Amino acid sequence: MGDSLAVRLRHARAERGMSLSELARRSGIGKGTVSELENGLRGARLDTLFALSTALEVPLGALVPDRAGEALTAVSGASVSAIPLGTWTTDAGMIEAYRATISPQRQHSSPHHAGVEETVTVVRGRVHAGVEGDERELGLGESIRYPGELPHTFAAVDDDAEVILLMHYPHL
Repeated sequence: MGDSLAVRLRHARAERGMSLSELARRSGIGKGTVSELENGLRGARLDTLFALSTALEVPLGALVPDRAGEALTAVSGASVSAIPLGTWTTDAGMIEAYRATISPQRQHSSPHHAGVEETVTVVRGRVHAGVEGDERELGLGESIRYPGELPHTFAAVDDDAEVILLMHYPHL
């Protein structure tokens, strides 16, 4: 598979026999934006990548270019900047790991596809994280695991915080 978002996105959509219009509708991302992404004319924020991967029912890593041998590139959202650490296949599915910096601005994350769970472990600072309306404040070394298929949020409590984010995907 190619090593760009454009190639990976186009390939994932074609593999599912999904039209550009259908992907735009399912993801809530404008058709023009999806077209520009598929043609390499623009980059995507983290929330856009998650919306597209959810609509395609693929892990986020299926869309993020592999830059083996190069410095890791962060993907960013409104208040989260994440660097991919790796992907592992298990008997239960797949796990993607990210080291993320979270700002005090609240990041609202739309639901991922059915069966996805997330684990957040704080490695610096304090954060509020979890399913919207049921967030918990976490300190250094504390973790929370919640269903990623429900709307969820992240926010640092004071200054920027760092977390390890695990995305648990069922067999796809």
